[in-house]
Amino acid sequence: MKTSPQEHSATFNEDLDLHYLELLKAKAPYEQCRRELLMLEKHWLQKAKTPAQRLAVQRIIASTLLTETYGNRLPWKEFGRWLRRIQQLGFRDLGMRVHVACLYVQSLHLFPRQAREAWAMLEDTERRAHRLRRENPLREEHLEAIAHAKKVARVGPPRLRGQ
Repeated sequence: MKTSPQEHSATFNEDLDLHYLELLKAKAPYEQCRRELLMLEKHWLQKAKTPAQRLAVQRIIASTLLTETYGNRLPWKEFGRWLRRIQQLGFRDLGMRVHVACLYVQSLHLFPRQAREAWAMLEDTERRAHRLRRENPLREEHLEAIAHAKKVARVGPPRLRGQ
């Protein structure tokens, strides 16, 4: 993961995109992807000038790794690790919350014991999306993503007692 002089002037997002694209093109296994993304995170944490910049780097790397664990169908040990990390760092916006909640519900077939928590997270996220103004284009986008996650989820929401 050597950087050229040109790359030093790149923003974090540009650098992440370049590295991630290289990993995808190389069809790198998850472990290599995780190692390289964590090295990239370390590099950018050293360059960060403010706590807000450090937090943004940590959130994006954790979100990217969560997406990778989903794509690689990894077990709860790894998926849960990055989910908890994102929850600990906090969601930067509703879009990140939607993304994470949808991945969580769609991956429940791998760890069905987490169904109650995952569906509760998705329901909370849906309530937040409904609170956006109707004219906000993100409202419909978020609600469509949530509806899709509900439709394709292989593990349904847990039943309440008495049903």
